[in-house]
Order: sequence, then structure tokens, then C-alpha cells
Amino acid sequence: MAGYPYTWFRSLFVSEKVKENGEAGNLHVRVMKNGDETVRVALPAQSARWLIDLIPADVVRKIREESIPIDDIQKELQENPVLYPRKIFNLKEDHREVDVWLE
Repeated sequence: MAGYPYTWFRSLFVSEKVKENGEAGNLHVRVMKNGDETVRVALPAQSARWLIDLIPADVVRKIREESIPIDDIQKELQENPVLYPRKIFNLKEDHREVDVWLE
């Protein structure tokens, strides 16, 4: 268990790369506020199947206001037996930018 405990603990849940068969290993979420990265999270790719449940309600509301088809995206992610690397969505506001992708 070399390195920091966080690094070891994180390795239990997060694969750092695309899997050998091309499947996504992680769901990534990055939030920039006023040009500063405030959130950068990597979750297991399968978490994308519950994407709407992971996103704060105010952000889901903004996503829908921007006509991003989050409900259709959610349905597609739930129905696909295999998740491949791809951009899921990008939300840009005056003070905040949210990027979500599979890698």
C-alpha cells in the first residue's frame, strides 16, 4: 500500500484508464466556477446510469433550461449494456461550467 491512503482507497473504486476492450472506466465530472476548478470527480463508469441522481437539483434544472436532453441521455445510458468513452454534456453559465464525460 504505497503512497497516500487516499490514493490506495481511490484505486479500489476508480480505474484510471479506458478498459482494454474499449469500455469507459470512469464517469468524470468537472465544475469550474469563475475560472477556478472547484470540483473534479471520477466515479465508476456505471455511475452514469444514475446520472440525474448524482447531479444537484439546481444544475439539473439549468441543464433542462438549456435544452440539453438530460432525460434522453439518462435513458440511453441506462439502456446501453456497454458504456464507451464519450462526452455526455457541457453546461456553460456566466459563472460556472460543468463538464460530464465517460473515459
